[in-house]
Amino acid sequence: MSYRARRTITAYFMILPAFILTAIFVMYPIVDSFLISFYKWDMLSVSKPFVGITNYIYIFQDPLFLQALSNTVLYVVSFVPCVIALGLITALLLNQKIRFLTFFRSAMFIPYLTSLAATGIIWQWIFNDQFGLLNYFLGLFGVSAQNWLNDPQWTLFNMVVMGVWQNLGYVTVIFLAGLQGISREYYEAAAVDGAAWWHKFRMITFPLLSPTTYFVLILTTIDAFKVFLQVYVLYGESPGPNNSGMTLLYYMFDKGFNDYHMGYATASAYVLFMIIFIFTLAQMTLSRRVHYEG
Repeated sequence: MSYRARRTITAYFMILPAFILTAIFVMYPIVDSFLISFYKWDMLSVSKPFVGITNYIYIFQDPLFLQALSNTVLYVVSFVPCVIALGLITALLLNQKIRFLTFFRSAMFIPYLTSLAATGIIWQWIFNDQFGLLNYFLGLFGVSAQNWLNDPQWTLFNMVVMGVWQNLGYVTVIFLAGLQGISREYYEAAAVDGAAWWHKFRMITFPLLSPTTYFVLILTTIDAFKVFLQVYVLYGESPGPNNSGMTLLYYMFDKGFNDYHMGYATASAYVLFMIIFIFTLAQMTLSRRVHYEG
């Protein structure tokens, strides 16, 4: 046996444990859940009648699913631009030479590391209509108190604010890494030509940051479609007043573990997968406009 063949066999043996674990804990659940979506199963009974695509037809005829889809899309189009814009602005500020820079960078990343379930208690206090911090500050400016958690018109706002706060540090760190990867020679040449800060940002920073922006756009979009914990920690078992916080992931949770309709739950999971897949393909068309340095 040749040396190259021995190296190839050795390599396959090295990755075999990881492959087995991936097959058992990743691939098998994916295939099994897809098969479950074609059955009517409540997880309790032994019988599991085959219903074909009936589960998929049902969820698209279910007004609650359509509301969940609408709420999720609204969250995505609200959350993604906000977190990207604020993350870029924060990264630009933290890319300057200021005192206590390390402290500010660490403080920005702490919310992302903190358990969302734990911080949910804090946000319930902030949004509390009786003694909440947000109403207190609004009162200082003469603004009347709002019923943040019980008024449907504020549900999306609450979810977006909490989501942005949770993910801002992560997005900032990625943008900061992208900014530090831009050569200082471009800015020095622009300074010699007398370019203002806005021209430097428009002609140098933003174009050369496009690979990072594209990467952040895909990550935040996928993460936004999977919104669940913001609703759960703020509203508990009820997804907001009048189901105003019902999202696709919460719909899956509700159908699967509250109503025990696992067939509906897994069918909605694969609908969500297809939606994310389509959006990702659409975003990949933007990669043609991404400028890679060098």
